[in-house]
Amino acid sequence: MDASTHGRSFYVVPGRRPGILAVYPDLYFEMTRQEIPPEEQLSEEAHAWRQFELSQSALIDPDSQGRILLPDRLLKKTGMSKTVTLTGAQDHLEIWDRAEFEQFESALWDKFPQARKGAMAEYRELGIAAESSPAAAE
Repeated sequence: MDASTHGRSFYVVPGRRPGILAVYPDLYFEMTRQEIPPEEQLSEEAHAWRQFELSQSALIDPDSQGRILLPDRLLKKTGMSKTVTLTGAQDHLEIWDRAEFEQFESALWDKFPQARKGAMAEYRELGIAAESSPAAAE
């Protein structure tokens, strides 16, 4: 990771699913949040989410070995145990409670062909070149 482009620290914020934490490079996170319209242009729901996300975010500096310490308040709010799984999610990392991730993974493997087919159809509908992705080859 290029520190001059992405930063040296990380923001830890609530993830898209309950019980998950998302980890973003600090400069990238700040840049994406600048693209959000001013609060007077947002619906009450979008404004409430922005307030919540920012109030629950934590700026974390890695130690000399590149490790980060997750804030206890976020671990408690998500219900995570001390055993977690770190996954990649396109433009950020996600931290899952290990047992929750194993349940999610098992459920998706059981319906993998159907879920993949549906996702590829949605990508095509949105005009995303899913076919160019190696993972999209059928």
